[in-house]
Formats: sequence, C-alpha cells, structure tokens
Amino acid sequence: MVLGLSNRRRVGVVALLAGVLAALLLHGHGPVPPVFDGIPQPVSPYHWQSPPPDLRSGNVRPQPGGAIFPARNGQVAGGSVQTGDGQVVIYFGVGLLQASSSAQSVHCTVTPMATPPTPPAGSQIRGNVYQFGCTEQPSGTPLEATGTYHLTLRYPTGPFKEIQYYDGTAWHALATTNPGGNPFAGATPTAFGAFAATAPAGAQGPGIIAFFGRYLEFYGIILFVIVFGVIAALQEVRRRRKSPK
Repeated sequence: MVLGLSNRRRVGVVALLAGVLAALLLHGHGPVPPVFDGIPQPVSPYHWQSPPPDLRSGNVRPQPGGAIFPARNGQVAGGSVQTGDGQVVIYFGVGLLQASSSAQSVHCTVTPMATPPTPPAGSQIRGNVYQFGCTEQPSGTPLEATGTYHLTLRYPTGPFKEIQYYDGTAWHALATTNPGGNPFAGATPTAFGAFAATAPAGAQGPGIIAFFGRYLEFYGIILFVIVFGVIAALQEVRRRRKSPK
C-alpha cells in the first residue's frame, strides 16, 4: 500500500499515477478505444497533386485506385474502391451498377485530376479533385449509378465546409458529414463524376499553432508517460542507493 512506502518512493508512485491520469484526461474527450488499439498514430502529410509552393518540398504524389468486379447477367456485386494512399474510399452495395448481359466484369477507378475544373463560385477547392467512374468490360462502356453510394474523402489541414460534385458542367454541394473536424469527410452521391473538398472563398488556414495541435494528443500522451516514468525510476534508484545493505 502507498501509506507504507517511504517518502521518496511515495513521490515516485504519485508521479507515475499523475502521468497515467494526465494521459486519461487527454484521451478522455472522445470514445475510449479498445486497449489493443494502442496510441493513435498521427495522420501522414496530405498527398497533393499540385501542392502549394511552401509544400512542394517533400510532397508525395497522390495515388489512384481501382477495382474489378465480376458481372453475371448484368448484375454486379457490391464492393469498395480506394486510392493507394487511402485519401479516397468508396463503397457501394449490390444494384448500384447495371451492366449489359454481355459484360464479364466492371472496372471502377478513382483518379486525382491533373487538370481540375474551375473551382465552384464562392468556394475554394481544398486539396485534390478526384474523378470516379466505372466501365463494363470488355466493351469499355461507361456505366451510370442507379442509387446512392458512400464516398469518404480526405482534405488537407485548413478550412473546410463540404464536399462538392462536378458533373462536367457545374458543381453541386453534397450533404456532408465531418465528425469531430477530422481530416476525412463523407457524402452519399447519386452519380459518378469529379469530387472535391471545398471551403468558402478567402477562408484562411488554421495557422501554425492549430497545425501542430493536430499532433498534441499523440505526442502529449507519450511525453507525460516518459516524463513521469523517468521521475518514478529516478526516485526508485535513489531509494535503493540510500537503503542499508
């Protein structure tokens, strides 16, 4: 029991408990993850197709994605498509795609656009514009969506309002979910085309403090555990050195 410990050892135990408590407080503002999940890793830097000048150095080009789905008598099974870097994830159920009876499969692709369309009126594009579409094989005939599907899109650090869809002529705002202000947003489009994260025109970024604040929880927990763990270890070493042999 703590009451039976020496003063120096008691300080070490209290320091260690304080570190654990601080970690719990930092991590207690949201749902508690299972123990096996460990400490959440910080999100990797955004992969830009056309990075801003101050982010060109060290930028990693975004990756496309694709998937092939079997077709039987025009019926296509549901599934998911995502880019190689995970910045776009799309999934849909059975019945979204209706192919011809001669189709053997359907090929769906997600591609970052090298030449994106002009931004929506009154808005700025945040990050890359991604083109999503499906074609039946072997004919290569483009297919249309016959219902809704789920789109998850990552956007870079900074202002954000909604995901917008470009149909080849005009932009359309989509009902967007953005839980907790995370750098991922979701929408349920009803058509294929180009998609982008957008914010009001002229909206400014979060600044350097907010940028590093994204990593505060991850590094803060590690810092508290290390600092208070070292204090406890030092107290234990001193106690052993002064204890009679």
